[in-house]
Amino acid sequence: MGKQESMDGLFQMAKDLAKAEKELKVEQWVEVTIYYGYAEKQVSLYHYNLPREMYFRYQWVIRWRMAKLQCQYPKQIVSTSLYFYDKRSGESLEVSSCLSKLIPAKAQITKAERKMNEYIEHNRQNNMFFDENTDEELVKFREKLERKKTECAECEKRLELLVERRRNNQ
Repeated sequence: MGKQESMDGLFQMAKDLAKAEKELKVEQWVEVTIYYGYAEKQVSLYHYNLPREMYFRYQWVIRWRMAKLQCQYPKQIVSTSLYFYDKRSGESLEVSSCLSKLIPAKAQITKAERKMNEYIEHNRQNNMFFDENTDEELVKFREKLERKKTECAECEKRLELLVERRRNNQ
């Protein structure tokens, strides 16, 4: 695989992930806490809660605030903690969270459907004996894809329940 094919694959993967996030109505936010101390002795000094894009665009503001607070507390080690989450559901976007697994799963389904359609189209044009209802590989692939879609749909229902509960609690 050449560099161009590799780059095209990465761009397509990014598009699939963005499409999955859009379908799930994910609103990526980040909670930034500036603090000093450790564990239960941690003292929160300042708190930001903002959209993820804004965080990346205005990191200099957070660094400036940290520098100012470091000057106010010279004997302490001033640090930040970040918590990435979906504002709509309140679900974490950390690596092990349900939502961070659901987004790539939906993107994989999109990719698999695209590959399946390419396979069908290629065989229709190049194999006069091709029958998509009896092709063993295609039948197995469709069954696996349907299982994956069912799992994703169940996960999406759980996510919507979280969103509904969150709305009712506010």
